[in-house]
Amino acid sequence: MMKSKMKLVVPVLLLVAVAAEGGVVYLSFNQHSTQNLFQTRNAVTDQISAFSLSIYQDFSAVSLLACLQYSAFREMSGLSFFAADIGLDYLKPAGAKSAFYFAAGGSGLFYRQTYEAFSALGANLLAAFKTYLAPSSILKLQGQGAYAAYKDNLFDFVSTMASLSIDKYFATRTTFKAEAEWGYKYFLHPFLPEPAEPLLEPMATVAAPNGMGTGSGSGQGWGGADYQGGNGFIPRTSSEGGGAGIGHVSLSVLAAQGLGDVVGLSVSALRQWIVTGENPFLSIEEFYLVQNPSSDAFSWDGSQFNGRLTLNLPWSVEIKAGYTYADKTFPGVESLSLEGEPLGIVRNDLRHLVEARVEKNFRRITVFLAFSRVDNRSSDPLFNWKGHYIMAGFEWNLPTGRKGGIS
Repeated sequence: MMKSKMKLVVPVLLLVAVAAEGGVVYLSFNQHSTQNLFQTRNAVTDQISAFSLSIYQDFSAVSLLACLQYSAFREMSGLSFFAADIGLDYLKPAGAKSAFYFAAGGSGLFYRQTYEAFSALGANLLAAFKTYLAPSSILKLQGQGAYAAYKDNLFDFVSTMASLSIDKYFATRTTFKAEAEWGYKYFLHPFLPEPAEPLLEPMATVAAPNGMGTGSGSGQGWGGADYQGGNGFIPRTSSEGGGAGIGHVSLSVLAAQGLGDVVGLSVSALRQWIVTGENPFLSIEEFYLVQNPSSDAFSWDGSQFNGRLTLNLPWSVEIKAGYTYADKTFPGVESLSLEGEPLGIVRNDLRHLVEARVEKNFRRITVFLAFSRVDNRSSDPLFNWKGHYIMAGFEWNLPTGRKGGIS
């Protein structure tokens, strides 16, 4: 079904791009190798092939961006998905130093039957205002709203975010940036009705014989005996039903320094607070390369620190290396033993992430190889894990239309 969608949509997008003037087509292919697809102590290896086609078309003040993506999982084929996004943006100058920016878009995400609970249709709106406070200082205000409807309506949500940032540039090639953000996400109906009979122990399958299964969907698929809601996440039961929201505020700072034309250094710090509500799901998990509606910027309280080094070498070779430390607590999510017994503490994760990437840029094509290593320590023993990821691929951009050409 996903392949048939691509066969219909891809030729149409290519035809529009080739016929138009001033457009750009982006093609990419990434091959991933993961040691821990579900990011738990029950490591599952897999190979993922990701294809992407994007088209950017400028129509005077309005621009169009359309993107198609297909990711194929070799072992866990039920996680293979097809995604499509389309959007319009508009830039409106407001004097010599300021401008308004508006964007609107829609998206679709489609999984195979095993994981179709994650299939979704969504829409988003964005508005921003940017102005120069001085020749080397920029102020930006931004607001964004989003809505998503999932195959399993437990995940349906609306969200809104607002941010304020200031960038300061110096003649010494030093950059400082500070940003404040507020966000609120409201799950429309994340509860199951209170059962007439007691439910079975929700984490009864945590020590499944195949070494992959957990009561929260880490590898056995969804809709197991412990939960019949159609997906692997454990919702809260409520006789009242209704919705639930969670809101956060965050502050972040970044400092970057260029050393000649070769070396670039940056450090950043982020602190986030949950100021209202808590997670409506009793279990939160991350999947590698799979969008997770319960695990995002709205799900945690804590801090994150990052350092990055960039080297611009001869022959258009670029090397990037970075380290990230994160300390995250998940309000409303209780740590459980491997037998599924509550431990009486809120889940807290400490993560160390090391990344490296080398790429070679040609005129239209970029080829790259990337590696990352994760060490995650959690108060919930299911989420104590280590693993690495390897990715290689290429990105190709080519102008289209009579003003462009292929080179």
